[in-house]
Amino acid sequence: MPNWCMNTVTIRGTTEKLQAILDAAKDDKLLEHLVPIGEWEYGKALENWGTKWDVNQCDADWTGSPDKDEIYLNFDTAWGPPTIAYDNYTRDNEDMQIEASYYEPGMAFIGEYDSELDIDISHEVDFSDDDWDEYIPDNLIDDWGLAEEYANWKEYNDEGEDDE
Repeated sequence: MPNWCMNTVTIRGTTEKLQAILDAAKDDKLLEHLVPIGEWEYGKALENWGTKWDVNQCDADWTGSPDKDEIYLNFDTAWGPPTIAYDNYTRDNEDMQIEASYYEPGMAFIGEYDSELDIDISHEVDFSDDDWDEYIPDNLIDDWGLAEEYANWKEYNDEGEDDE
């Protein structure tokens, strides 16, 4: 069983392409739509999507409206974010833009992606370092609730020290 990476994505572009993306997401074929690989194969999925499996709609939700030229998606992916799929899709569809943030608590990394600004940056989340929050942008700390998560982590670890 993989660790799950949580993803939030904003996609901007033409009404037709956004509707096709939503339809594919509802069919459990979001990544296959963005970057078709045909019959699933582990190596092919990693190489073209950056993650092991496509997005399952049971774990996804979306808002926004294609006719307003913007949709928002939230979903989980196996092990890491599908930033390679975003790169491949936007390279072939210059009229589309993808912005995303992601958090994988099991492997302790967080990051952001922006196709228009050519950004794909991830940061280690190390709560054992008292200065952990100096290395992560405030927007990611806020978006993913890391301050609260750190407080819970700290409380749990402080209780463990009291038991010794």
